[in-house]
Amino acid sequence: MRLAFPSQRVVDFLDVLEMMAAGDTSKRLVISEKHDELDAIAYGVNVLVGELGWATARVIEAQEERAVSAERANASKNIFLRNMSHEIRTPIAAMLGFADLLASPNLAPEERSDLLSRLQSNGQAVLSLLEDLLDFARLDAHKVVLSPEPVCVIELVREVLASLEIASHGRGLLMQIDATLEALGSIQTDRYRLRQILVNVLSNALKFTEAGRIVVSLRTTRDDDGEQWTIDMTDTGIGLAPEQQPHLFEPFAQANASIAKIYGGNGLGLALSRRLARQLGGELMLLRSAPGEGATFRLTLRPLEASSQVGAASVAGKPSTAAATITGLRVLLAEDHRDLHLSLRKLLEREGATVESAYDGREAVGKAMSATFDVILMDLRMPEMDGFQATRTLRSQGCRVPIVALTADPATVHRAEAVDAGCDGCLSKPFKLDDLIASIRGSSRGQRA
Repeated sequence: MRLAFPSQRVVDFLDVLEMMAAGDTSKRLVISEKHDELDAIAYGVNVLVGELGWATARVIEAQEERAVSAERANASKNIFLRNMSHEIRTPIAAMLGFADLLASPNLAPEERSDLLSRLQSNGQAVLSLLEDLLDFARLDAHKVVLSPEPVCVIELVREVLASLEIASHGRGLLMQIDATLEALGSIQTDRYRLRQILVNVLSNALKFTEAGRIVVSLRTTRDDDGEQWTIDMTDTGIGLAPEQQPHLFEPFAQANASIAKIYGGNGLGLALSRRLARQLGGELMLLRSAPGEGATFRLTLRPLEASSQVGAASVAGKPSTAAATITGLRVLLAEDHRDLHLSLRKLLEREGATVESAYDGREAVGKAMSATFDVILMDLRMPEMDGFQATRTLRSQGCRVPIVALTADPATVHRAEAVDAGCDGCLSKPFKLDDLIASIRGSSRGQRA
């Protein structure tokens, strides 16, 4: 049966449909008193138009929020990159200046010693910054490898506070530890990562506290989930306003834009520390703060399960045994970076070793198979043949000389792969001379049968 619809209603119907198709949901169809078939359809169209209008508004709102978030993120990253450039270029400029000064022929011994100390300190600052950046990237990619071990927390806190006292330049700040009897024990955790968190938070406390004290309080409790450690770090510094606090742990952000200008820093330490705390089964939070009244940060930790990581002797940064000597040892040094190769060779020769040089993996294999060595230092990234392939080749040809891998990546990244290839240890560049000597000595004593 053909329905006889009034022409104006049909025109209105088509107008609304066309407007809806164009994304305009502002018009509705009029429902007549007839309640006929067209009215029923019109009612359904009106509901559809209303739903479409609501959904469109939500999409636009979400897009606007994303645009604002993206703009805020880009602004934060731009500020971060400027701060990062400053944080890197400033110590490098100082290092170049100190290097020029060290070339002066008439330096007094104490002045030369001071310049060398400052050169090393600025180099360490650049290294720490780069390590924080790499750690942040690895955390984002879920590639952080933990090495749990029993850690005496109070001893670690004392170590960090002692290093801060040296850095405080005689400001007279009082640094205290307040620990319960139960907190004198140990927790199964990653010592390096815990120290990293403590250094980041307490360095901030030192940076923003001109006078007064820094107090670290330790305690342990038990609940349904087992043992929990709580470390409160309190300072009497400048404090934080309420509006500054929500963004404190955001990547690339600082409490306000003037912080970087006045106090320096890159706005990455606390964001990194919170993520590391969560990796250690705990949390890092701002417990309380107010302008002019300092701040208290709380770190909680849960014991980690023991893991079967490669032995600690292969980890750069561990204190070496005193009086290790390499006098008389024959070392094959495979390293393609000419300046690093030269510095390592001269340092090893100064310590009494005899050093043979190779500048790529293929050359290293040839020299290792044609002469006798006590240890091989093998860079993992070299031309012609990389260190992994060179090591596998040597092992397949029956070479039993201990091989210590050298990598510009953190040792945890390549350690397992290096050991699988046949290496006996892995050191991350840059490494302390003591750690290199201890690794060489330890490897040469445990020569493969």
